[in-house]
Amino acid sequence: MTGAHQEGEGRQPLFETGPRLALCALLQGAEWVDFATARDMLGVSDSVLSKHSRALEEAGHLEVRKGSVGRRPRTWFRLTAEGRTAISNHLTWLSGLQAALDRE
Repeated sequence: MTGAHQEGEGRQPLFETGPRLALCALLQGAEWVDFATARDMLGVSDSVLSKHSRALEEAGHLEVRKGSVGRRPRTWFRLTAEGRTAISNHLTWLSGLQAALDRE
């Protein structure tokens, strides 16, 4: 790739803020993950997870499903196809960056 960054390729700055990379990594291996599990696995507060999941959802990387279990409201997350591609590309970019640093 030459010139400007092309959408969907390489580095994804969206994943470089807060727990977004960790959330996407968690979701890569799962169909749906509930809010409480994601929060606990990432070790963040409800408000932090809400803020960062909203940013990923607005970017089209995260699908959010709301419902209830009994009378208790629940929220679940999963990566969209676009999100899976974007995180995979970002991780590949990070690996290439590490390899370049290791050569120096």
